[in-house]
Amino acid sequence: MYQLNKNKGTEFLIPDHNIFDVGVYSIARKDIGKWSLSGGLRYDHRSLSSEQLLLDSLGERSIDMQEGGTQKFLSFDRTFSTLTGSLGASYALSPSTTLKLNIARGYRAPNIAELSANGVHEGTIRYEYGNTSLVPEQSLQADLGMEYNSAHVHFSAAAFYNHVSNFIYVAKLTGVDGTDSIPSVNNEEGYPAFGFSQSTARLYGGEVYIDIHPHPLDWLHLENTFSYVRGQIVSGSDSTGNLPFMPSPRWLIGLRVQKRSFNSWLSNGYARLGADISFRQSQVFSAYGTESPTLGYTLFSAGFGADVTSRSGRTICSVTVAGQNLLNTAYQSHLSRLKYASENYLTGRTGIYNQGRNISLTVKFPF
Repeated sequence: MYQLNKNKGTEFLIPDHNIFDVGVYSIARKDIGKWSLSGGLRYDHRSLSSEQLLLDSLGERSIDMQEGGTQKFLSFDRTFSTLTGSLGASYALSPSTTLKLNIARGYRAPNIAELSANGVHEGTIRYEYGNTSLVPEQSLQADLGMEYNSAHVHFSAAAFYNHVSNFIYVAKLTGVDGTDSIPSVNNEEGYPAFGFSQSTARLYGGEVYIDIHPHPLDWLHLENTFSYVRGQIVSGSDSTGNLPFMPSPRWLIGLRVQKRSFNSWLSNGYARLGADISFRQSQVFSAYGTESPTLGYTLFSAGFGADVTSRSGRTICSVTVAGQNLLNTAYQSHLSRLKYASENYLTGRTGIYNQGRNISLTVKFPF
């Protein structure tokens, strides 16, 4: 892949740059009785070339450094390459139960924003500084899973542990007086400054899923999914031992009824009720005011739909009515950067909240 990137606007967050990626991989699989073995190797190489940018006193592009001008970006060239691989196995303990184990080596090169950002990123409400000395992330992950599937129950569970060298994360910067660093150039809103750092990290967690559809009530499904991720910085202490912007523990509950056929013109009907429970996230990187804890919340949803068919059985259209956040709960996702926006003087709340009650009607016509 060859990628050419140019700034065509009047604000500059990242420099003009070129990227060339090349990779080669091989995978293999072998079934031996109740065992299924798989593995793979991959080699990746990335070349990145960034161009310098000079701005005149009016903040516009300049060929030569003029009086009052600034150097927005420095030119630099970086190359990254690595060899990664994985090895996995699954074992059919019984016709309905399968065990899985996988070990993998991962890799991620720093992107252009992490390397060289210098400007206001309105999407995250912060002024970002890149770090040209960043090196690729290298990870070693092991995950273990189990899956059980019968006529009445589908159950799966998985757990993982991921050790990451040179994990890239963003943290707020402070001034010499200990308060927020507020760059003055092209930062009229006074957004605080953030910079990219690296450290050894570990992430672990898992997910459990169960779908109960007891016979003879095959039309009834009760689904539950619980997921948890914990991120830690190995060398950190207190709040600096927490990786920033980790998702909250989450529990999804769904009750769904379905019927394949009603009459000659209506089929594949369903109705569902759901609850989305996000628990409080208090394991945060609060140092320097990087992030703050987020309260838990519960969102309720509902929907129904069916296919309208012709006498010949052809689907004419599919109709769906869905409602999200039915109780119009005021909430903020922990992963939302907009929760750190300034106070809304109309409501007295700090930050932008997520979407309230939303009712939608969808009609799909197959051609």
